[in-house]
Amino acid sequence: MNSHSSLQFLLFLSLSSSTNDTDTLTLVRRQANTHGNLISNWTSSNSCSSAWHGIVCSSTGRVISLSLPSLSLRSPIIALSLLDQFRILDLQNNRLNGTVSPLTNCSNLKLVYLSDNDFSGDIPPEISRLKRLLRLDLSNNNIQGNVPKEISGLKRLITLRLQNNALTGKIPDFFSSLKSLKELNLTNNEFFGRLPGSLLKKFSEKSFVGNEGLCGSNPFPVCSFTGSPPVDTPTQTVPLNPSLMPRTIIIEQERPKAHKGLNPGAIVAIVVANCVVFLVVVSFAVAYFCGRNNGENVWKSGSDGGKRSSYGSEKKVYANGGLPEPDSDGTNATDMSELVFFRKKETI
Repeated sequence: MNSHSSLQFLLFLSLSSSTNDTDTLTLVRRQANTHGNLISNWTSSNSCSSAWHGIVCSSTGRVISLSLPSLSLRSPIIALSLLDQFRILDLQNNRLNGTVSPLTNCSNLKLVYLSDNDFSGDIPPEISRLKRLLRLDLSNNNIQGNVPKEISGLKRLITLRLQNNALTGKIPDFFSSLKSLKELNLTNNEFFGRLPGSLLKKFSEKSFVGNEGLCGSNPFPVCSFTGSPPVDTPTQTVPLNPSLMPRTIIIEQERPKAHKGLNPGAIVAIVVANCVVFLVVVSFAVAYFCGRNNGENVWKSGSDGGKRSSYGSEKKVYANGGLPEPDSDGTNATDMSELVFFRKKETI
């Protein structure tokens, strides 16, 4: 094959690949362009020669960059897996959905910006195929599952943004092996377990906040478990044989009884009973002292009357020179006795 024939063959391959990229982008437009934002420009037969909006092609006529942010695109990105010469993909702030797995076929990708979409599913382990990847931004989506250990194979990775997703599991320590990594954001996910000290030292706590299950060095809480995520302790079934019952369970059951206090009803009843007893005692004491005072007053009045009558008679005696005072008719007590005796005798 001469040089002219070889050149024609290479030109045919280039045009064939370019045509395939155009067909792929046309399929993307039909699936995702529900609002018609791409119709005015994406209509010619060749995406590279016609300078379609958001498209950058190489000198060989292959699509190497696709930048279509904030165009309300809606669809999965399955068709993009055919663009194997991709270098840059910027589809942030759209409504794209499905998984990010199709991108693992684009082994030449360097910059991937897919934030603020509706992607879901896991981060595929096949992401390790993207050996040239420098920046990966999957933030603000609905991506779930664990961070695959295969991501440690992305030795050139500089930026990794996975914040505001539903990622779970432990944060892998292999991030420390990514020597080129300068920016890491795992905030507001569902990670749990011990945070590797090397990561905390390199990126600070600002890269991990919003994961309530994390523990480790300050400012995170001290780790109190070593296995799976913390879960509520299930109720332990009491064995039929009392001798097999755990001692810790017995202590926990008896301890509340030892510190159990009186309820408010019992306290009120005790206070009322004490008040009643106090009133009864006071009533008896008052009655006793009142009765005693009345008896002393009666005795004193009787004594005073007797003293006054005897004092009067004594006064009369001493007033008559020691003799009994005569009655109003001039007789005294002796004359009266003689008169009575005389009358009795005369009658006889």
